[in-house]
Amino acid sequence: MTIPQATGRVHIVLLGVSATPIGGYKVAYEYANALARLGTPVTVWHSHALVGFHGSKFSWSRALRPAVGWWLRGAGVFWRKHGVPWFRFEPRVEVRATAWLPPVRSRQGDAILATAVETTPFVGRLGHKSGARTAALIQHFETWAEERSHILHGWSQVDERIVIAPWLQDLCDEAGMSSVYLPNALEVPAFPPGPLLEERPLRVLSLLSPHTYKRPDVVMAALTALIDDRRDVEAVAFGQTARPDQLDGRIRYIQDPPHDTLTELYRSSRVYMCGSDAEGWHLPPAEASLSGAAVVSTDIGGVRASMSDDALYAPPGDPQALAEQVMEALDNPAAAQARVDRARKRLASTSYEDNAKRLQGVLFPGTSSPQWLSTHL
Repeated sequence: MTIPQATGRVHIVLLGVSATPIGGYKVAYEYANALARLGTPVTVWHSHALVGFHGSKFSWSRALRPAVGWWLRGAGVFWRKHGVPWFRFEPRVEVRATAWLPPVRSRQGDAILATAVETTPFVGRLGHKSGARTAALIQHFETWAEERSHILHGWSQVDERIVIAPWLQDLCDEAGMSSVYLPNALEVPAFPPGPLLEERPLRVLSLLSPHTYKRPDVVMAALTALIDDRRDVEAVAFGQTARPDQLDGRIRYIQDPPHDTLTELYRSSRVYMCGSDAEGWHLPPAEASLSGAAVVSTDIGGVRASMSDDALYAPPGDPQALAEQVMEALDNPAAAQARVDRARKRLASTSYEDNAKRLQGVLFPGTSSPQWLSTHL
């Protein structure tokens, strides 16, 4: 089916620019590129001051600190020199950043897409004033940034909600709000498969993040329990911060690995392990699966969303059970390989190109076939 070109511009609104990769930003950037390839004009806006929104109210004091910090830290100079150094945008995508509120010039016929919860009140106000259609790309339930009631209120301020996982759609249903389920896509060629599992070293890989909900304590305890029990196993962790002091000295740690290093880790590990308590649609397990690694995770909606039944699961907060499931994956490579093969086939069937057509249909009603959209009303 030919998709009619949308006549309006899409404005994607994010918080401040990050010098290092962030999964949620990458998803938004990929949609910007894919929409541009469809012929839709796109502007991506970054604003540090948007953290000033608390619920539906704007706090000058909350906004001023990051806005002033943008200049004091030299972030403005860095932005002018490097832009977003870890992502390559299509030339047709306009990318802008500001220390203060973004000067979005929207009009009727345009669409404005919120991302982080702090951006939803701003986008809702813009749409109300200009007549542009508004939506929120909801990738998590951001209770670390806002209270539950404020998050739900922010979601209600936009015309539609695009959710990346069924558990987020359930939250919209419970709040009486419509939503469109649009699962994440991956750039499959960026994660080529490595050798079969039985040909790989007995290496277990895990992301180690300081965020509490990602449970670095569980990850470290599970990896330590694993190498205590199995001396033939190598444990490797990676993360954006410096090596944690509490990390067992036997565990190799790689700080802020570039893409090529990370994909090589995925391709040479037998198991990727996740210990989080909560995720939106967790990217690393899916990336590891595309690269041929088996996945073991805590049983949470954000990993079920990306991995379905193609992983082994343990109860959240139980490092010993997590380590035992890792050993199960290591000791039964044939069963693990079957899960990997299913996961790769399933993940490869979703593309940003197809998703962008569906997104275009949400932002510009009438440009996409309704059966392509999973909508809850």
